[in-house]
Amino acid sequence: KLIKKARTIDLKGATVIPGFIDAHFHLKNYGKRLEQLNLKGVRSLQEIETLIKDKLQHVKKNEWILGFGWDQNLWKHKRFPQSAFLNSIAPNNPIYFTRIDGHASWVNDAAISRANVTINQMNNIDGGKVINNCVVVDNAMGVFKNYLPKENKEQVKKWIYSATKKAAQMGITGVHDAWQDRTTVEAIIELINENKFPIRCYGMLSGNDRQLLNEFFKKGHYQNDYLTIRSVKAFIDGALGSRGAALHEPYCDDQHNCGLILISKEEFANLAKLCYKNNFQLNTHAIGDRGNDYALTHYANTLGKNNDRRWRIEHAQMVADSDIMRFKEFNILPSMQPSHCTSDMRWLPERIGHHRLNLISRWQSFINAGLKIPGGSDCPIETGNPLFEFYAAVTRQDHFGWPKEGFQSQEKVTRHNALKMFTSWAAYGGFAEQRRGKIEKGFDADLTIIDNNILSVNPQDIIKSKVLYTIVSGQIFC
Repeated sequence: KLIKKARTIDLKGATVIPGFIDAHFHLKNYGKRLEQLNLKGVRSLQEIETLIKDKLQHVKKNEWILGFGWDQNLWKHKRFPQSAFLNSIAPNNPIYFTRIDGHASWVNDAAISRANVTINQMNNIDGGKVINNCVVVDNAMGVFKNYLPKENKEQVKKWIYSATKKAAQMGITGVHDAWQDRTTVEAIIELINENKFPIRCYGMLSGNDRQLLNEFFKKGHYQNDYLTIRSVKAFIDGALGSRGAALHEPYCDDQHNCGLILISKEEFANLAKLCYKNNFQLNTHAIGDRGNDYALTHYANTLGKNNDRRWRIEHAQMVADSDIMRFKEFNILPSMQPSHCTSDMRWLPERIGHHRLNLISRWQSFINAGLKIPGGSDCPIETGNPLFEFYAAVTRQDHFGWPKEGFQSQEKVTRHNALKMFTSWAAYGGFAEQRRGKIEKGFDADLTIIDNNILSVNPQDIIKSKVLYTIVSGQIFC
């Protein structure tokens, strides 16, 4: 039955699909990064020097300078920076520049002094290290947390509101927010009550905040039309770009380094048991083959076979054949981000060697094993544009069509499966497959309208496609 007062739109041949769901997103960080020095895509130290000097004209002496998105792989020599670079440009202002993967930060001596820590102390932190006296990796980044500019709830609300608006503009009707602390949870609830939260959100609680977890474990799952919280996020290892992803064999361009394990066996086993006991989904970051092995072993010990807990491994970027079968055996979901593959593929051969490239981003292998893949972007690590993710999944090429056949082309997925990754499979990863991810009677009216049919247009036209409308619960947001 049609609602008589419903608004009718002539789409003039446009394509209607179930609303895009991004199964790995960072709402707060996306909004926050929009206010920081943008180092994404910067291809030289000279460009960075210019950006810093310009920023110095607008900040006070001793004021923090924050930035995000640098990637040494884009620079001519592809080497991590030396400490003298930042120290010579801004000796009086503490600098904290987060790498594109979020697993390393570039700091100057003023920042280290402000944190009241030494290089040796940071090198002795389990799961952390310092490169060239200025690049702090993974757990070593934590020493700066209490010294960086404090965040308040109003700021966080502003960042999240900005992020949700931009997500809706990209055709996203729902995200899985992959790290929620107390302030983030409270900010989202307040925004929903103020009618300033236009998309759905599936929250993953911060796995290192035991007090927050205990409160939710005691109360049980939280759910309304726009926010669901029934999962926990944990970290096993770092990233390939900063050589913190845990590998079985050393990095080919760093022969004494097999990456980092960020959490002890005892701590992770305890967290897994608590999540299982309280019926909370556990979603764990694991990128390297050793990192995935580590996570799978603990999952298997806790879950047992024939479960429907839908625990996830976030990224699952480098996985052996034997471990793919363990995903299937214990019903573990690989939550994957296609553009990570296409962003990394140019430097992966020198990082892990040609003999291990077949382990990277094994989407079709997972599908062949009968697994559903919740698809995401890891925004702001990547752009967050679901059309870019869809394109990466079906081509395994950059936006210029390189490489011609696609990187490790045997792992390309069909367009229908790529669409499932960002609709029904993403919904399944958040226990919402009975009401979201499809256009069917009884499902939420979450729709994305695109000017092209992405299931049939030429590949290059996928990334040129435009989102015309984003509809959440029957309401048009763009």
